[in-house]
Amino acid sequence: MDAIVVDRQATAIECINYMKEQRAGQATFLPLDTLQPHQVNDSLRHAHRGARLATDVMQYDPSVEAAVMHACANALICDTVDIAKYICYERKLEAKAVSLDGTVIHRSGLITGGTSSGSGSHRAQAQRWEAAGVENLRKARDRLTEELHDVARDRRKLAKEEVLNSHLAGLQTRHHIARETVEALSRKVQGVATECGHVEAQIRDCDPLVRKAADDLEQAKEERRQLNTRIHTAARPIFADFCRKLGIASLEVFEKSLLPATEAAGERRLQFATHISRLENQLAFETQQLDEATAKLDHLTQFLQSTAETLKQQQAELNRDQGEMASFVTQIEILRSELGVLSSKYSDATGEVHAARRELEQGQKELDAASKELGAKVTELERVVADKAAVLRRCKIEDIPIPLVRGSLQALALEASADSQFAESYMSQLSIVDTQASSVSIQGADDIVPDYAPLPQQARSGVPAVVDQKYQDDISRLSAETDALNPNPHARERLEAAQARLREIDAEHNDSRQEAKDAKTAFQVVRKERHDRFMRCYNHLSTAIDHAYKALTQSPLFPLGGTAYLALEDTESPYLAGVKYHAMPPLKRFRDMDQLSGGEKTVAALALLFSLQTFRPAPFFVLDEVDAALDLANVAKLANYLREHARSTSSSGGMAEPSGDDHTADMDDGD
Repeated sequence: MDAIVVDRQATAIECINYMKEQRAGQATFLPLDTLQPHQVNDSLRHAHRGARLATDVMQYDPSVEAAVMHACANALICDTVDIAKYICYERKLEAKAVSLDGTVIHRSGLITGGTSSGSGSHRAQAQRWEAAGVENLRKARDRLTEELHDVARDRRKLAKEEVLNSHLAGLQTRHHIARETVEALSRKVQGVATECGHVEAQIRDCDPLVRKAADDLEQAKEERRQLNTRIHTAARPIFADFCRKLGIASLEVFEKSLLPATEAAGERRLQFATHISRLENQLAFETQQLDEATAKLDHLTQFLQSTAETLKQQQAELNRDQGEMASFVTQIEILRSELGVLSSKYSDATGEVHAARRELEQGQKELDAASKELGAKVTELERVVADKAAVLRRCKIEDIPIPLVRGSLQALALEASADSQFAESYMSQLSIVDTQASSVSIQGADDIVPDYAPLPQQARSGVPAVVDQKYQDDISRLSAETDALNPNPHARERLEAAQARLREIDAEHNDSRQEAKDAKTAFQVVRKERHDRFMRCYNHLSTAIDHAYKALTQSPLFPLGGTAYLALEDTESPYLAGVKYHAMPPLKRFRDMDQLSGGEKTVAALALLFSLQTFRPAPFFVLDEVDAALDLANVAKLANYLREHARSTSSSGGMAEPSGDDHTADMDDGD
């Protein structure tokens, strides 16, 4: 009855996802597009004259009819609790019965709700409840307002803290980068220093060679000077006439004066060659640019021509589409006119349907009234038949002779089941199976017709109630006189036996009550011990699991790590329900556990395992291939966590490597 009705299944899924993200609790959604309502059992409409189907007495929007039929399809609204008990326990109908005082009898037979009749009128109770409820609601409002202010303040502090944490994370990132840069520079300096040492060693090794080469160079220069002197000495007599013709002192002077001009001419020749090469390269580049521009111009010309052709085609298609659109507009106008005609017909048909429905409801009301009247007549007839059978049976038992017009008391059965079975089968006419029982009852009770002729005229023509009361008084008076004339000699023995039996039953009752009380006390003790042990473990785990998960997920970039917490499904009896486990990795939004990745599930499972180890430590435990779904960074975090906690707790553990390795890395006492 607390479900939320939505129009589509997609809307229900969106609402569920939003509630999960906001942690807004749980709710049940009923999508109207996929909801399959229960079929109403029409026979329940006539189950009892004081019972009605809930769907017949409720007023609701027809758009949510499927949800109403799903929620209370075969539920019955009864006038009293007795009628509800009669329907569920005596008639044994498969339906939920709800009385007007709030008592609910479920299909399983469980009774819930209702009010006590000895505590005053319902109006006074409602007024007292309303006054107390208003006061409690006011207190709750004030308390929630204060909590809201506190949450707002904490949220502002949390926002500042988040800003500082983000700034701190940025600074830590910069510090980490700077530290890596310093380490890289240090390694580079070490490499340069090593290279410098190597170069200096090579220089030291090359110094003797350099000095030897310098000595050889000086020696070669000296030999060159000596050779030049010998050459000039030998060439002076040979070029004496040449020198006199040119008017120079010697050949050495001529070479010294001619060498600068030759070097200048060579430099100019080199400059000219370089300039000519530059001009040739520029000419080739300009020629290439011209060819590319010409090709691009040709391509653009072709593209312009193709674009013009495409434009003509699109213009033709546009004209054709406009013509089709005009025809479509004409068809739409025709369909609109037809729709108006059909809408008027639909309105007329709807009016006729409503009128027919009102007539049906009126006929249903008249049928219900006739059913009430028929039920009353049937009940009265059943009572009369039962009274007649009881009187005839009593006459047979007490051997009271009565005048009969038809039938005999000897054929009358002494059990009341036959008459009641006859009354029920004969009056309600529910089945054909009771035909034989009905015939027996008719022979036993209905075929017996007393002869009322001996009665006085006043008894036959008077008011039945007055006549019955008069005869009852006479019978009571005669019975009292008969009892006084015939005392029972065994009355004292029977009284003593009854008193002894009463004392035995009273003693057994006291013993049973004491045993029940002791059992209840022992059960409460065990239940409290069970609850305390469970909550002791749960409270420890709810605190330890967050620390373990943060330790397994924190990093230099995310120093705070992730968040993990537990939630009870039933706070009254937590050990009878489940415990929900939620884990949020760093910078991830809230999701269910089954939507996490394999590595995230592994980390969450390890956090739960390590939390259980802190509550009741085991001598050792083995982790077999837990790093199968983890990357290298998470494997390193897991190894560090195991190493640190193995040192602190002096416990031992083992972690089997992946199946690709043929060895096992054991960690004992932190080693």
